[in-house]
Amino acid sequence: MLPRRAAAYAADMGDVIERSCEALDGSMRRALELAWESACAGSLGVGAVVSQADGAEVATGRNRLFEHDPGDDVLAGSSLAHAELNVLAKLPIGHHEDDELVLHTTLQPCIQCLAAIRLSPVRRVRMLAPDPIMRGVERIEGVNAFVARRWPQIEQVAITEWSVLALLLPTHAVVLRSILLDEWSRRLPIVTDTARRMVGSGLVVEQASAGADIVTFASSVWSQLSECVHEVQALSEVHE
Repeated sequence: MLPRRAAAYAADMGDVIERSCEALDGSMRRALELAWESACAGSLGVGAVVSQADGAEVATGRNRLFEHDPGDDVLAGSSLAHAELNVLAKLPIGHHEDDELVLHTTLQPCIQCLAAIRLSPVRRVRMLAPDPIMRGVERIEGVNAFVARRWPQIEQVAITEWSVLALLLPTHAVVLRSILLDEWSRRLPIVTDTARRMVGSGLVVEQASAGADIVTFASSVWSQLSECVHEVQALSEVHE
């Protein structure tokens, strides 16, 4: 049993973490929940939500790269099974063309997802965390006039512990599978070391097996997330 003072501190921190999660946009909170579901299923831990400008949810999707069952998504078990592609695949062609759709994603869209977003009715993208191997990819907007036409507005939300968590989940997955890219670890050495420690401890697998939600998991590693905020903030300022 924790001493009374330590127990009170833990309770206070739990309240702080809960409030910080509630402070996120509702669609981004849902994207984080989907990212955690993806991580618990053994995939890359990325989630995405498309909403109307007023926040009304239109569709959801999550990464299913290492799964065979697409569940309520469309894609699974291939390099196409990214969260953004799964959510975009749920938007019927010819619909939403006059809507102001916003795509909320826990991780900066890669080159294939960004191309799909450009050809979709989505007009705005909000990302929780930058991708260390995709910095500058948005410059493909300038390749020609057609691509530049109706190019979505891309916004990096404020970097917090939740941004670190959004990077930690896919980092954990690739460390666990021994497929970590050198460029990723070079740009995120602290996040990578944190992920390696978590793989060694079995924490993610343990919490996933226990049915923990995203806030419960974040609470168990919050101090480690805080130690990585400056590293992710520095990455977000890199424009190549």
